[in-house]
Amino acid sequence: MRARAPRRDSLRNREALIEAARLAFAAEGLNASLDAIAASAGVGAGTLYRHFPSRSDLWGVVLVEPLNEQLHLAEEALRNPDKWKGLSGYIMASCALEADSRGYLNLMTTRLDESETLLALRRRIQVRVEELVREARDAGAVRSDFRAEDLVFVMLANSRIAEVTRDVAPSAWRRNVELFLDGIRPDRATPLTEPPMKPSQVARTMMRPRLRDARRTERKADKVSEA
Repeated sequence: MRARAPRRDSLRNREALIEAARLAFAAEGLNASLDAIAASAGVGAGTLYRHFPSRSDLWGVVLVEPLNEQLHLAEEALRNPDKWKGLSGYIMASCALEADSRGYLNLMTTRLDESETLLALRRRIQVRVEELVREARDAGAVRSDFRAEDLVFVMLANSRIAEVTRDVAPSAWRRNVELFLDGIRPDRATPLTEPPMKPSQVARTMMRPRLRDARRTERKADKVSEA
């Protein structure tokens, strides 16, 4: 027996939810209210949870494209024979994508472990970035103690700065990134008093309390939709 095709109104609802999520995640960050997304799509919370049982299910559809953009930036940077321009250009372009009014704040600093598709993409990006940093370090283009894990500092700062300055000084984030880039040049290096974070520490840093709170909210919404 042939499986029943989705109804047209169901498909419309799904597409409306995806578009509303894109707009909300770009404007408010990846932990934007799911209830607000449902309302913006013109459907109830129950409809949203039938299509996307969890926030990570919605992320799995919406975030593939921007993560592929990040992957492309890293791969393009690796092809640059000038290792400083390759690394610094990647950092600036990656931050620019997130800071853009249509970008996704916290995209590169949010744990995506519950989506295998997004997790695989993130791993590919991480491998490229680690290679990019290693090549720049080996070429003497950056200070010898710089590590890929140190990028979490500029990424976290960029997300917050872009968030609070978008309506006031939308290009302010660039100054922060330029200051960071000056700090990793080898000719300006002074000894650091703290070692780089371990990958496990970076991962724990990225699991912010806000995300845990959002999950608790989703569980409550699940109970409401089941009632």
